[in-house]
Amino acid sequence: MLVVDDQPLMLEALKSFFSAEPGFEVIGTAANGREAVDRSLACDPDVVLMDMKMPVMDGIEATREITARSPRSKVLALTTFSTLEFVVPALRAGAAGYLVKDARPDEIITAVHQVLDNEIALSPAIARALADNVISVPDHQPQRAPDAELRSLLTDREMETVTLLAQGLSNREIAEQMHVSEGSVKAYLGRVCEKFGVRDRVQALIKAYQYGLVDPQLRDR
Repeated sequence: MLVVDDQPLMLEALKSFFSAEPGFEVIGTAANGREAVDRSLACDPDVVLMDMKMPVMDGIEATREITARSPRSKVLALTTFSTLEFVVPALRAGAAGYLVKDARPDEIITAVHQVLDNEIALSPAIARALADNVISVPDHQPQRAPDAELRSLLTDREMETVTLLAQGLSNREIAEQMHVSEGSVKAYLGRVCEKFGVRDRVQALIKAYQYGLVDPQLRDR
């Protein structure tokens, strides 16, 4: 794991917390986005715990560079900013999850495991904000292809998976609803990402919102 924060006390606290947690290893830290990009490329971490507002390069631009240049690394935003002006650009940049810093320690641990398992990790406040505001294209004007055209790309099972994903369900919960294995759910989501031309389930969900395939119904976790 790479921990990124411009506040020395927070950086040291997060490093100590994860270093003491079984199953985690902090392989580096960074105090700004540029350092985060450089160290991600050098260390190839599984997860980058990313602050958003930092000097030199902010967390959104750093997330964009890391996910483009080191696609194996999952970026999990952990920040004090919970407004959509930060959340939406971070998710569009490739963040696999977004937490606010008032999250409990167990919530942070769970979120890291979720992004490692290719699931979406969102604080309840973020889920509510997204549920109240459909993610639109950058100019905030709805961009909708005919539903039938985009829908025709997906099988019924793939569409069902995307619909349940929009409700905030985990892979396990989706599998239970569909009466299939978690492996099947991951396979469905992988094919959806491939058909939509996106890198992960967050981007697939954003695209499904943009084109009117699903309504935002994320639940509080």
